[in-house]
Amino acid sequence: MYGSVLSSANTMGQLQQKLNGISSNLSNSNTTGYKRSETTFSDMLYQQTNNLQDERNEAGRLTPDGLRIGTGAGVAQTALRMEQGALQNTDRELDFAITDKDQFFQVESMTDGAPETQYTRDGSFYLSENPEELDGWTLVNNQGDYLLGADGERMDVPAGASNFTLQEDGTLEAVNEAGEDIEIGQMELARVTKPQLLEQVDGNNYALPELGELGLDEADVLEFVPGAAEAVKQGSLEQSNVDVGQAMTDMMTTQRQYSFNARAISQGDQMMGLINSLRG
Repeated sequence: MYGSVLSSANTMGQLQQKLNGISSNLSNSNTTGYKRSETTFSDMLYQQTNNLQDERNEAGRLTPDGLRIGTGAGVAQTALRMEQGALQNTDRELDFAITDKDQFFQVESMTDGAPETQYTRDGSFYLSENPEELDGWTLVNNQGDYLLGADGERMDVPAGASNFTLQEDGTLEAVNEAGEDIEIGQMELARVTKPQLLEQVDGNNYALPELGELGLDEADVLEFVPGAAEAVKQGSLEQSNVDVGQAMTDMMTTQRQYSFNARAISQGDQMMGLINSLRG
């Protein structure tokens, strides 16, 4: 009887993790470039209890010999689903949507006081004052992280520049105050060949773990490609790939499973109470 209570209690804790993931998906259903997560389960440890052989029954058992007593279900994997989200036209010069999956914008974010390269599908960028150049600007996302171009350099913009245009080769051009065409830099994307290694960090950014601890190096995980016009659409943003209807269905199903396990604990407690009263 204790085993049934233990199995249900373990499963409820794991179901709560799935509910947390579904809640995150629903709350970010309108977040630009958000990629949903999906939780799968597997059996936890179980114990094989074998039956005693009946020497009088020469034909043997007609049912499987023994009984497997499990300890519940556990989270096997929380996978990042990289399906392309729908594109929304904004007609804004500094909005960019990546049209190929597994590719990300590179941004420089401050982590524990040190710069770190992170990755995002959110292509909404803004002009911000350049802290390293008086009267200069630089491109940042809505969290203030710097957009990185080719060779990991920031995309700095001269003051007064306007009319931004993404060229076929991924070069971002603008017009300065004198009316002359200038190059801001070449947009470079990072293709993550092992996207399941990505860890979600602040906002809508992702970071890679310490690759050396996994026996990998950067070349095993990242490929750098130009942000060419066929891979990046200017004046558009990629929406999240969360299917709200499916997420709501998953949430109700998971809540029902949670309720069933809670009921199993209650019934197990009642039966143990009945057994104790019979002993008395």
